[in-house]
Amino acid sequence: MKIKSILSILFIALILSGCSKNKELKEDASNIADAMCKSIEVMNRLKAIDPQDTVKINDLQLNYQSLQSEMEILYENRLKDLQFNKDFANELRKAILNCRYLSKEDRMKYEKEIE
Repeated sequence: MKIKSILSILFIALILSGCSKNKELKEDASNIADAMCKSIEVMNRLKAIDPQDTVKINDLQLNYQSLQSEMEILYENRLKDLQFNKDFANELRKAILNCRYLSKEDRMKYEKEIE
């Protein structure tokens, strides 16, 4: 799996969630960015691991699935609001820049996309 495609899928899925207050928006974006960053870390570790080490591979895959489930549960009941989606996407881009596991290319992409 490619990290860029995973990030894109997560980004699209999460951009559909909603909340009304700016503080909540930033907090939600920060929480999602943290989960995305952890997912990137897990994917990087999966890419670097010995393919024969099935125990570690299974553990990391379960960790990744747990992170995805956590994000889905937190945001499945949010309202769908176009303005919120725009604001949330912008805050998420800002928050993900704090991820130390973000590739140089992805970092440049997110920096360009910040409105």
